Amino acid sequence: MADYSTQPTSFKRLIAPVLFLAGVTVFFGFPFAPGEKVDFWFQSFFWNGKNWLIPHDHFLGKILAYDGPKALIILFAVYLLVIILLPKFAPRWMNRRQAIYVFVSMAVVSVTSTQLRAITNMATPLELTNYGGAFPHLLLFQSKPAGYPCHAFPAGHASGGLALISLYWAWFNQPYRKLGLWIGLGLGGVMGLYQIARGEHMLSHTLATLGIAWLLSALLAIAIKPTQTSA
Repeated sequence: MADYSTQPTSFKRLIAPVLFLAGVTVFFGFPFAPGEKVDFWFQSFFWNGKNWLIPHDHFLGKILAYDGPKALIILFAVYLLVIILLPKFAPRWMNRRQAIYVFVSMAVVSVTSTQLRAITNMATPLELTNYGGAFPHLLLFQSKPAGYPCHAFPAGHASGGLALISLYWAWFNQPYRKLGLWIGLGLGGVMGLYQIARGEHMLSHTLATLGIAWLLSALLAIAIKPTQTSA
């Protein structure tokens, strides 16, 4: 029998992220589902009929929730590379194998989330007629006319923070593994809410990114086995 105290994941553990991602896709992707109403309801907390809660180019907002978090994530990725290339400098809380796993997870989640937008063809709130834009709101599985925007689904900015939920699997046999989960959810949540509050994304866009980060992190944990002691 598998020892789940030392193994970060098994194929059975993929069931939850697959169901979550499928649920988000169906709930928000079809006209018969109530997801569109939920999206607009949530968006109403950040739109007063004329302006977004956070102005699009607000300096402090960009520092705290856009450029600042991106810089921290990049610095952390560089630190992981140092551990990978020079493992003798690895701290007790992150060995070389764990660093490889987290670094690959960060890269794969971010690239996947960004590239999928070219396929999903979803508009940002800023581009919708509901909020002063030029395009109607069309759902994921509705046909789109030529020239329809493709900048929104899934959320790209939040993917950098949400990818850090991979720390949970990297630290799966450590007492602070839940800290890794909250780091990813906390940072990704702040980054996602910031984009929602300035009209760049909807709730569904960020939830889809969470599902992608969850599924890919679990898959990569199976492949890389970050809790093995050998590097």
